[in-house]
Amino acid sequence: MIVLRWKKYRDWRLKPKLLVFAAVFILGSLYSVTFISYTKYTEDFESQSSDSVQQIIGQVSYNIDTYLDDLNRLSLALYMNDFVMEALEDEDGGSALSRLQKRRLIEEFLDQMMIYPRGDINRVFIITNTIYSSGRIQVDIDDSGLFKQFGWYKQALVSPEPIFVPAHMQQMVNNRGPKVFSIVRQLRSTRNSDKVLGVIKVDANYTGIENIVRKVNMGAYGGLFIIDNKETVIYGSTGKLEAVHFYRSIQQSGQKTLKVDYNGEPYLLNSTLLPRSDWTIVAVNSLTELNAKATKTRNFGLWMALACAALAFCVLWWFLQKFLRPLLNVVRLMRTVERGDLNVRFPDKRGDEVGYLGLSFNALVSRIRTMLEENTQLVKQVYETELLQKEAQVLALHSQIKPHFIFNTLNMISLQMQMGKTDKSIGHIQQLSSILRSMTRSDKDITLQREIELLRAYLSIQSGRYEGRLDYEIDIDPSLSQVNVPALLFQPIVENAVIHGCETKRGKTTVRIASRETDSKLLFVIEDTGIGMDEETLERVRHKLALSEDAEHPAAHEAGHPAEHAAEHPAAHEPSRSGTGIGLLNVNKRIKLKYGAGYGLTVDSTLHEGTAVTVALPKPGREWRSYDV
Repeated sequence: MIVLRWKKYRDWRLKPKLLVFAAVFILGSLYSVTFISYTKYTEDFESQSSDSVQQIIGQVSYNIDTYLDDLNRLSLALYMNDFVMEALEDEDGGSALSRLQKRRLIEEFLDQMMIYPRGDINRVFIITNTIYSSGRIQVDIDDSGLFKQFGWYKQALVSPEPIFVPAHMQQMVNNRGPKVFSIVRQLRSTRNSDKVLGVIKVDANYTGIENIVRKVNMGAYGGLFIIDNKETVIYGSTGKLEAVHFYRSIQQSGQKTLKVDYNGEPYLLNSTLLPRSDWTIVAVNSLTELNAKATKTRNFGLWMALACAALAFCVLWWFLQKFLRPLLNVVRLMRTVERGDLNVRFPDKRGDEVGYLGLSFNALVSRIRTMLEENTQLVKQVYETELLQKEAQVLALHSQIKPHFIFNTLNMISLQMQMGKTDKSIGHIQQLSSILRSMTRSDKDITLQREIELLRAYLSIQSGRYEGRLDYEIDIDPSLSQVNVPALLFQPIVENAVIHGCETKRGKTTVRIASRETDSKLLFVIEDTGIGMDEETLERVRHKLALSEDAEHPAAHEAGHPAEHAAEHPAAHEPSRSGTGIGLLNVNKRIKLKYGAGYGLTVDSTLHEGTAVTVALPKPGREWRSYDV
């Protein structure tokens, strides 16, 4: 049982794709052949059946015409008996006895010649000035003379041809007789052919016609009908069908053969006309019944086709299992390689296309494994080279900061000693000594607590130097005291704030160091209340920081900061006139080398109000882009 999640056919796997295609092709072919054969067979069978039925009802029509001709010949039997003809030609005068004898002679002849030998003849009338009648059932004859009003009587008096009277209730009898059809013929004198003696009328029931048509079997759901031009059903083999409906369909179409639907079922109609009587024979065949055997054959064929398709499907399944196993094995090995396991091989020794594919796969995997080993070795070398390069850059930055910081501090102590402030100079020398001891490990990370202690020592020295013109505030969250930060991280920034903020300002300057946190960063803000910077100077400082970042990302530098920008701002690569310009750049470089481009310094400043430098570091526990050094 194959369960497929519905998706595009081209995305299916090879095995279900082949199975579905084969199943559709096999079933489609078998069912198409079966239905086409069934359709062709039923069409041919219906055509043959229609021709056969048409021949049958043609024969029935011929037999009925022959039967009617026979009745017509019976109407001429009077001319074969001279006694009867003489009696008819004699006038009706004479005694009552002679009239009675005449009647007996004529009616006995009618009994012998027309009534008794033929069971289908109901009654015979000879109408002259007197009505003579003979029949199987004793009836009361109506001799009132009303017969002269009938159309057939008037027509028979003027026409020598026999007249057919369609189905009607028997006439010239009291209380109306049974339903019959009649043959009426003019009766002429044998002595004088121009003299019309009267008419002879033969009434017949449908026994003769029934004997003819009863032999035609139209099936359990079909029927045979004889209908006159007034839509009167003269004969019907079944009462389950509405004969007039089929008769009207034939008349409207003008065809002898026709297919119609009746009560949701298809029927095949055949018809023929009896010109002598103006009757129409309609044969109705149920196509469902007619094609019942063909339908059974079709269904049997469909089931056989389904069984053959199932067998073919099973054989195909077995074949695909055997044929596709090595190919699917290659696919499985490929997926194993995708997961990173290159220690796989295609084991089969085959000489066909699948074997060639397996050998090519083994060669490809071996080549990939070799390339990965070479690439791993190359990456290791590149990694080690980059690590050594970054360590060299950081050490170079430290080497710039150390003499720079020592030079500025010793310069301040020298000035104090020249001014005679020996006590303060000694205290500052002790604080400098403490700072220098800590700077012996300035190429390593230290705790934030130790960084703040060194910062306090430095600010204490500078506060003494400016004799009350410099205040400082440190507001760092105590919970961050054990966070590791690069050594001498804040000192260059604070030194920059002191020199540029306090030295050029006459009033008091305050330096504040505070911390705050975001979702992903630790932010340390060093701000002063010095003279600040105008917009042009601030933009120049920010540009220097941006250039220092681009130096770590040459592609970005080439795209966003062309070489001519460096030419426009040469100070970006030189110390400021006060000797501290290198501090901010080096701190920014150190942070970005260690933590990545998302961290570093940002500067904000307002002229005559002060400057704020924000240091962005990652929160403890976050992964850093660069290597620790």
